[in-house]
Amino acid sequence: MLVVGAGPTGLALACDLRRRGVDCQIIDQVPDFPASSRGKGLQPRSLEVLDDLGGLDPLLAAGWSRNIRLRWHVAGRLLLDLQLPGSDPQPAVPYPNVVLIPQSRTEQALRDRLTELGGSVRLGWELEDVAQDGQGVTARIRDVGTGNRRTIRSRYLVGCDGGHSRVRDALGLALVGDTHAEHFVFGDVEIDGLDPGVAYVWIDAERYLAASPFPGHRSWQVQATVKPDARGQLEPASLKLFQRLFQERSGRSDLLLSKPTWLSNYVSNVCMVDRYRVGRAFLAGDAAHVHSPAGGQGMNTGIQDAYNLGWKLDLVLRGRASDALLDTYQEERLPIARSVLSGSDIGYTAMFSSNPMVTFVRERILVPLLRIPRVQRAILGTSNQLDVNYRRSSLAGSFAAPDRARRLGLVPLIGVAAVLGFRTGPRAGDRAPDAELRDAYGAATRLLPQLHGPQFTLLMFAGETASPAALQRLDTLAATVEARYGPEVHTKLVLAGPPAREGHPHPVMLDPEKGAHRTYGATAGALYLIRPDGYVGRRMSPADAGAVSEYLDTIFAGAHTDAEPTGSEKVAAPHVASSAASTEGRVSSGVHQR
Repeated sequence: MLVVGAGPTGLALACDLRRRGVDCQIIDQVPDFPASSRGKGLQPRSLEVLDDLGGLDPLLAAGWSRNIRLRWHVAGRLLLDLQLPGSDPQPAVPYPNVVLIPQSRTEQALRDRLTELGGSVRLGWELEDVAQDGQGVTARIRDVGTGNRRTIRSRYLVGCDGGHSRVRDALGLALVGDTHAEHFVFGDVEIDGLDPGVAYVWIDAERYLAASPFPGHRSWQVQATVKPDARGQLEPASLKLFQRLFQERSGRSDLLLSKPTWLSNYVSNVCMVDRYRVGRAFLAGDAAHVHSPAGGQGMNTGIQDAYNLGWKLDLVLRGRASDALLDTYQEERLPIARSVLSGSDIGYTAMFSSNPMVTFVRERILVPLLRIPRVQRAILGTSNQLDVNYRRSSLAGSFAAPDRARRLGLVPLIGVAAVLGFRTGPRAGDRAPDAELRDAYGAATRLLPQLHGPQFTLLMFAGETASPAALQRLDTLAATVEARYGPEVHTKLVLAGPPAREGHPHPVMLDPEKGAHRTYGATAGALYLIRPDGYVGRRMSPADAGAVSEYLDTIFAGAHTDAEPTGSEKVAAPHVASSAASTEGRVSSGVHQR
């Protein structure tokens, strides 16, 4: 595997592949790792993804997620001075708050995790062109320092190389969308005179200025709108420019800016490609979709692109699924990008438009509404990406289990209320919610960590009043699934009370408060087949072994192993052992001098 681009998207994909045992090379054309703040907000869903990949703890320790104070000035007047809500972990949401942290720290955490997995980033190599055949991709790369050229032969290639993607250009794809009229300057600078525990906004019609601190760091991220001069020229971002804008827009001459480490001019584009796949090459992150800065969606959407693609590549590379599975990456992620782009563009217009009507609504209605906690929570809820779903995907099992129960004549046995209650649980294609549980010894635990890893998970909810016969049927079902699919599927039995007997042959979790059963609409028992990326693949109530196999056989249908590149096309790369699945059939990417 070859991944081009070592930003958050490429690093997340490389970590996911390496932990699965896939030999993966990742290159980037920059000579040094960036140190700028850029995309600075990790949304709750991305935190769950990073928790699974193994790079979350240092980010939680270094980020700002609680006691965020905001001071919002309109036309020189302080209109808002409020503490943004910070929530404790909730039963269904372990990480309810956005974490503000420089993007460079996110990348560092992912690089550290990649190193733990035996991988590394090769800096200073840029992609020149790509050629494909029936067995793989040949990428020609160039050392930007020496001009030396090499080729990399791999089964698949993924372009995670940003808005100016060379992979996208090589594939003949183009970003299509709109460019906003507003121009921005961004920078990381130190500021003396501002409270480092407060985020500041000054806005007056089209004149916008914001400064966001990073607790524990001296540097602030500064953003400001700028206008071209009479000749249509934009003043380049500079410390001198930021100093002048602060004095003009904040009205404070006491503030002193110094020590810039990143300065950038920026024009907001809202655009995307019409395809995520061309043969054996894929696009992810900003290479496929470029967002406005409103809502902090771009980096987070890219991380989830990687999380969606990684497990599918793994199954295909190991010959456990056919190449057709990879088509579902575009099927699932392209509509998400389109929806996120639309939503962030609406937020951008509300925030930055100089239209007099929009300005009036923003300053007189929208900003004052931010004082209301319910409005704050609603706005944060629109950007946390917990509601992203794949309900329309071909991988989303039919929501027909209650109908099946009626056809089988089981409604009198499980109860009409239970059948209707099942409809309140997460649907096929939804994110699997977290839940508070206990392990078999009674120690507190949570559900999402039980889903971590590269495999599918079959959650078997026994129901609130499971009989010994019902438990025996679940044990038999689990044994059948494990025998048929091996380590590709883990089974977990969730009991509403203490174990009915000792020695269950399968892992047991206890739900004495019945909260997990209620969250999943499983009071009468249910099965949830969770995909490796934490989304519900298929669900059913009552338990139906045939429906489980029907779904999994769809995933694993037509599996085969492609021909492996031979001769000078490959050189064995370092291998990472996988504890969750056999590595037989994986193919190493190769490098040779040209």
